[in-house]
Amino acid sequence: MLSIERREKIKEILLTKKNVTVAEMAELFSVSTETIRRDFELLSNEGFLIKTYGGASLSFRKNITVPQKIKSFVMREEKQRMAKQAVQLIHPNDCIFLDHSTTVFALCEFLSDIPLTVMTNSLPVMEAVSQYRNIQLCVPSGDFDQKSQAFFGIETIKYLKQHCFDKSFISCTSLDMVYGIHDSEDMIAELHRSILECTDNACLIADHTKFDRSAFVRTSPIESVDILITDEKVSEDWRTHLKEYEIHIIESEK
Repeated sequence: MLSIERREKIKEILLTKKNVTVAEMAELFSVSTETIRRDFELLSNEGFLIKTYGGASLSFRKNITVPQKIKSFVMREEKQRMAKQAVQLIHPNDCIFLDHSTTVFALCEFLSDIPLTVMTNSLPVMEAVSQYRNIQLCVPSGDFDQKSQAFFGIETIKYLKQHCFDKSFISCTSLDMVYGIHDSEDMIAELHRSILECTDNACLIADHTKFDRSAFVRTSPIESVDILITDEKVSEDWRTHLKEYEIHIIESEK
């Protein structure tokens, strides 16, 4: 395995486990502990991890972003469970919006038999649903972001605001009880704000790791969404908080 491939794999593992040791990574990749320490040093310089005694932990810096190709391998089972819950909210002939997140992308495989109009800014979603004869695909223009594999910008927002959706499905970087929904970048937050303004039913899909954290951009208050889909049972504090704003909770537990 090339060193760059090994470091990408370490990122995947950290996104799932949050903490790893030098010894376990050295054993996993059959390399020396010095090699792993050098990997940790490079990833630390990227701001991806924080070196600890004998290991490393995932960095929760406000503006850290992860390429889509890495995110797509993380928490696959949880994304599948949440997608199965989300698809039950979709009715034949709905007009829906699907954002660029890998969490929302998991919905695509469950849409092959439902007649729908789908708009998305995500290139992977476009490629997936364009194969389905039952789906009318609408694609906004804009500037393509390689890291997110999606379109953003003034033209994208302008096109979005000319439409209204029965349901929209978005994810986020994190959410907390004070400021609500957070994203890692301004362009993503602006897209999500526009979607939330032009949908009848806004569905936020967020796994348990995104709760009680903040990120670089405050996107929207939690009351901007109608439904929250997550992969574990929420805490009583969160249940009370969401009930206050009449947000329906769907917990896709194992």
